[in-house]
Amino acid sequence: MNTNRKMAAAAAALLTAGLAISTPAGAHAQTGAAPKTFYWNNPQRAGDCTMFEGATWTLHPDGTAYFDAVVTSGDDGDAWLMWARLKDANGAVIGALSNSRIQDPTDRAKFVKNLPSRTQRYRWFASGRFNPNLYPLIKRMQLSKHC
Repeated sequence: MNTNRKMAAAAAALLTAGLAISTPAGAHAQTGAAPKTFYWNNPQRAGDCTMFEGATWTLHPDGTAYFDAVVTSGDDGDAWLMWARLKDANGAVIGALSNSRIQDPTDRAKFVKNLPSRTQRYRWFASGRFNPNLYPLIKRMQLSKHC
């Protein structure tokens, strides 16, 4: 048992030393920054399409973003189109999310969810990216949508 403790202590010391060496002087990491989650607590509608309450965008300090929502349409063969804008504390637009899975090469900020059947609700997971330097400034989000 003492051998295991000594090995764990040695590994921890090496890891700590390695981290100290690999961090350049004056660098500031945001590893401790918590993700920012934005909630839409009311249904959002566009044309025949509905995004139900509870939709979320979660933004991380490294510039990654993850979306989770449930959507449907009152008509077959629809698609929900969405653009997510990032805003500062004053409500000024400071950027937009880019779709990690580019669905439209002419508009990298467009997110699309196909809705083939009006009788179904669809869970929509999407991921995006943004300039991580904007992270401390992001206080609000705005969704533009079309169906």
